[in-house]
Amino acid sequence: MALEAKTDPAPGAHSAIRAITNRYYCVWGFYAFAPSFIFAIYSLFLRSRGLNQFQVNTVAATYFLVTFLTDVPTGAFADAIGRRISVVIGCGLHAAAFILYFYSYHYWHFIVAEIIDGIATTFGNGAIDAWAVDALDAAGFEGAKDKIFSRVAQIFRVGAMIGALAGAYCARVDLAIPFLLGTFGWIVAGAVGFILMDGPTRTAKHFSIREAIAEVRRRMVDGTRAGFSTRAVFLLALGSLISGAAWFPYWQEWQPYFHARLGSGIEVIGWIFCLFSIAQIVGAEVASRMRWAREERALYMTWNVAISSAVLIVGGFAAAWVGIAFAMFMVAQFCGGASGPILQSWFNEEIEGDNRATLLSFASTFTTFGATAGLPVQGLVVDAFGVGSAWQGAGMLAMLQVPVFLALRRKRS
Repeated sequence: MALEAKTDPAPGAHSAIRAITNRYYCVWGFYAFAPSFIFAIYSLFLRSRGLNQFQVNTVAATYFLVTFLTDVPTGAFADAIGRRISVVIGCGLHAAAFILYFYSYHYWHFIVAEIIDGIATTFGNGAIDAWAVDALDAAGFEGAKDKIFSRVAQIFRVGAMIGALAGAYCARVDLAIPFLLGTFGWIVAGAVGFILMDGPTRTAKHFSIREAIAEVRRRMVDGTRAGFSTRAVFLLALGSLISGAAWFPYWQEWQPYFHARLGSGIEVIGWIFCLFSIAQIVGAEVASRMRWAREERALYMTWNVAISSAVLIVGGFAAAWVGIAFAMFMVAQFCGGASGPILQSWFNEEIEGDNRATLLSFASTFTTFGATAGLPVQGLVVDAFGVGSAWQGAGMLAMLQVPVFLALRRKRS
């Protein structure tokens, strides 16, 4: 009986884990809902204010360039100073960027807004996940966290669907209204993060700017060195770079494509966004229940990226037939949802807790570098040769992820 008592979980461990998980879901839910009002109208809004596709893509590329330059420093800030402080600062900057968008009419004004929004993203990027993972580990959570990340992905997409649909209907009155709604959403998200994200204080009792800067610098150096020296971390980040270059431009292009082809109101674009999100939710749920996906991650991801890349190529060839293109993109969204939780859990298991936010930001820098490079190039292709040609090239580029995941499988064998 004494032996059995020792193997039982500590009293209250299950309730503590459940409470942390629920708070994690709540924080992510508000954080995901805040920007969702613009998800179905962003490109249409910029085009309504005089930008062509190349300019739309370069505005988005500015965002990714800023996140590329600031991701590791702000991730180190979160590890050194505090994840909660980092998230609250990020939400405040997001609100400032959205209100600037609301009042802007010129290309360079949008560039400034994206600089602010990019910095805001890096303050929150990885900090929420790092806080939750460390809190769960401290509470005694054991095993893979794939299902938790799958639920977060579902919460994100459900919030995105609700906000995008609301924003699309409000945009029938004025395409700028969703940015005003997003401003209030970010203020609420910051308040929720401040209330629910607890944890140990990471700064000294007597705060010192000099010591804080030195700590951030140390974590940047250590985290970046660890990222490049750990083979699995580097290859996973490399795969994210290729994916970012191939797929992020697509999200700036599908709204004008369907709006022009269908000749319908903006609210229809909101419903298409919801259908894409449902495909992602279904994919994430299927992946969370596939034991093979967790045990053979490299092989699973190889097939996943091969299929999603192939359907993007087919969608490009079928751009003249909107029904076929839509069907291909639904398959691609399913694959994207099915890969997210697997990759997220895989990467978190490859890194250690003290520098978790820094290394998560290390991976994000690869993704953002790929998006920064891919967006302007694909914008030029769209303006010069059409969106179908751009999607064909993007699918061929995305196929380069296959050898990356095969290399991880060979290493494991």
